[in-house]
Amino acid sequence: MNRRQGLLLPAALASACSPPNPVADAATLGGCQGQGHPGLGRGFHLGNVFGRTLEDFRLIAATGATLVRFGIELVVDKTGQRYQTLPPALPELMRQLDYARATGLKLVPVLRPEPYPESPLWARPALQDSLDALWRTLAQQLRGRPEVAAFDLVNEAHPPGLTFAMKQARWERLAERLLRSVREVDPTRTIVIEPSPGARPMGFPTASRLPFDNVVYSVHMYEPFEFTHQRVGDPRFTGVVGYPGLVPDQGYWDRERLRAEMAPVQQFGQKHGVEIYVGEFGAPRWAPDGSRERYLGDLLSLFNEWGWSWTYHAWREWQGWDAEMGPNQRVFHRNDSEPAFRLLREALKTCKAPHENR
Repeated sequence: MNRRQGLLLPAALASACSPPNPVADAATLGGCQGQGHPGLGRGFHLGNVFGRTLEDFRLIAATGATLVRFGIELVVDKTGQRYQTLPPALPELMRQLDYARATGLKLVPVLRPEPYPESPLWARPALQDSLDALWRTLAQQLRGRPEVAAFDLVNEAHPPGLTFAMKQARWERLAERLLRSVREVDPTRTIVIEPSPGARPMGFPTASRLPFDNVVYSVHMYEPFEFTHQRVGDPRFTGVVGYPGLVPDQGYWDRERLRAEMAPVQQFGQKHGVEIYVGEFGAPRWAPDGSRERYLGDLLSLFNEWGWSWTYHAWREWQGWDAEMGPNQRVFHRNDSEPAFRLLREALKTCKAPHENR
C-alpha cells in the first residue's frame, strides 16, 4: 500500500444486499491436509526490506504462512536521473534470503519507485533506464536462489493518462521491457505484474496478458477505500464506515458486492489461464463493531474459493493495519488472540483445491 493514492477512482454501483455475514471460521475457509498453499503461497507483506530479523521470519512461519512480500523503496538521486537505493539494500536482502531459507518461507521482493501520475518515473526516460538496470542487477544477484518465489516489478504503478486503457498501455510498455531484462538474466524466474491503475480490480478489464509464460497477475484489494482507509490520515476518508453496510455514494457493501468488485480479476485469470495473487489487502483495526473481521473473513473465503495466493498487509508495520492489535487506537499492545489475527491463522491452514493438486 502506498499511503497516498494519486487518484480516487470510482467504484461500481451497489449490487444486491444481503444480511450481515458472520466472521468466517475454519469450516468456511476449509482445512489444509498438507497439500500446500495455492500458487505462490500465502502469508504477509513485510513493508520495507530494512529492519527485519530472523525472529520476524520465525513468527511468520509459525502462523502457517509460506510467503513473504516486501518492498525495496527507490529514491531519485541528486541528478534526478537515476535511483540510488539498491546497493545498500542488497546486503539486507541477502540476509533476508538466509532467514527465509532457515524458516522455509519464500520471498517476493517488489521495487517501490514513486508510482503516481506525477512521478518523474513516467516523464524521464533516464529513470526508466535506471529501473531497468536495477532489475538486471537484482536478477543477477538472486539468480538460482530458491527462496525467491517471484519478482514483483513495480508496486502499484499508476502512470498518467485520460483513461484506464491509456494508463494500462503506458505501464505495460515499461513492464514488458523490465520483464524482458529480467528474463535475459534469469530465463525461468516467475514475474508478478500489477495492472494499472494501482493494482486495483477496476484496472483488469483493460489489462493484457503479456507475451511471456510464468507471469502472475496481482491485485491489491482495498475496496471500498471509504472503509479500508477510514481515519488513517487521508482527508478524503474521515467518516466511520461499517461492514457490511452502506458506503456514501456507493451503496451497500457485503460479500456479494466484494465478489462483484473482484469479478474482473477472476474473469481475467480464467480467460487467460493465469495465476492471480492478492499482493495486499487489509482493513483498519478501529473499524466499528467487528467490521474488520467480517470484511477480512469475506475476502479470505472468496480468495479460497478462487484458489488465489495472497499476502496480508501487513506484518508488524503500520499499527493501523496490524492484525495483532485491537480496536482501541490508544493501545499498541500486540495479542496473538486478536480475532483478526486468529482469522488469518485459520485461513493459512487452507490449501490447494483438489484440482490444483493434479
